[in-house]
Amino acid sequence: MVTRLLPGPRCGINASVRVPSSKSLTNRALIASAAADGGRIRRPLDCDDTRLLASALSQAGWPVVWDGDIIVGRRTPVPKAEVNLGNSGTGARLILGLLACVPGRFSVDGTARLRQRPMLPLVEALAALGSEIRSAAGRLPVDLVGGALTGGHLRLRPEVSSQFVSSLLLAAPLMQHGLDLEVIGPVPSRPYLDLTGDVMEHFGASINRDEKDRWKVEPGGLRPATYVVEGDWSAMAFAAAAVAVAGGVVTVGPLSATSSQGDRAICSILERAGLEIRFSGEDLRISGCATRSFEADLTATPDLFPALVVVAAAGPEGSVLSGLDHLKHKESDRLTVMVGNLGRLGAVFDLGPASVVVRRGVDRNRSEVARVTAADDHRVAMAMAVAALAAGAVELDDERCVGKSYPGFWTMWAELVDGGRDCG
Repeated sequence: MVTRLLPGPRCGINASVRVPSSKSLTNRALIASAAADGGRIRRPLDCDDTRLLASALSQAGWPVVWDGDIIVGRRTPVPKAEVNLGNSGTGARLILGLLACVPGRFSVDGTARLRQRPMLPLVEALAALGSEIRSAAGRLPVDLVGGALTGGHLRLRPEVSSQFVSSLLLAAPLMQHGLDLEVIGPVPSRPYLDLTGDVMEHFGASINRDEKDRWKVEPGGLRPATYVVEGDWSAMAFAAAAVAVAGGVVTVGPLSATSSQGDRAICSILERAGLEIRFSGEDLRISGCATRSFEADLTATPDLFPALVVVAAAGPEGSVLSGLDHLKHKESDRLTVMVGNLGRLGAVFDLGPASVVVRRGVDRNRSEVARVTAADDHRVAMAMAVAALAAGAVELDDERCVGKSYPGFWTMWAELVDGGRDCG
């Protein structure tokens, strides 16, 4: 691990920054290209997670060339492959459905933290569809024998992750009878299913979804296609949070105003907190600062929590964030880690089973440098950079973990901080 001193506080930020392409869409386009036995991905996100998934596909028989674009070719069957997804929960879950539908023996594994993250609903669903699959108590490592799955009707209760649903949907066109998937109960991070459907339809899938959360995917495979990845709203959240905490004006792009990415909801949340946000083409202009407490239900957008809890702790007391049930299943236990870090900066919270209320904000008059942890979590690391803008310089124990989703974050952050002035 490499520590980093995060500067702060800053006031009146004035900057223009570029955000990376979407990690979620790049990963889904990789799986769809493999399922189609061919595809080109333009403007992909080049980060640890996408590299891990591309490498896993290569090990499983799909040639992947990365030359600015990503080119996925026709699969050459391999009798056996061991693939390691590192700490990529998205990659591990999405590839399991695909591997279940192609010939070969596969073992899917990851880091110690990834081995702690739930896989059971997906493992049980694939077994119900006829896959020969074994797991360690519903977690990695997972061993499976891939082959033709019949498909048909399946009821799934996703419980802790929408990625289980996405994995099955992406594999469904390869099943003999397609898939009639009935999703039961609440779906965390639901907007990610819209991203999955968008990518699949771009690669030629025929999908019908009704108001009762029943997905019908026709058989017949996917068609090779070229897919252009849009900007990442999840990454944009940290630049937006910086404005909310320090004040000023920041222009962020490229972003799609009509994106299906759920984290686009940060615009309406920050507007409720007092900021002004407007689009001009692919650029988003964010101005003002957080002058009001706010409430936000993050059930559909839990990845916004690290950035928004910093905004809440740096603004007027009383903000409430709810819908936090599944944060413990992320790269870290994000609720516990963020509350602990911000507590070291003077903040006080009331914690409920799935909510947090700010009772006292961070101390803006600190003189000592506090030490905080990233907990090997990219979004926690980026959020603590935002916190330093309000609570004074902090020492982060690991700067490298941002490479999971935003390798250029620290370069962007230096540009952003340079666009402000010392408070005083």
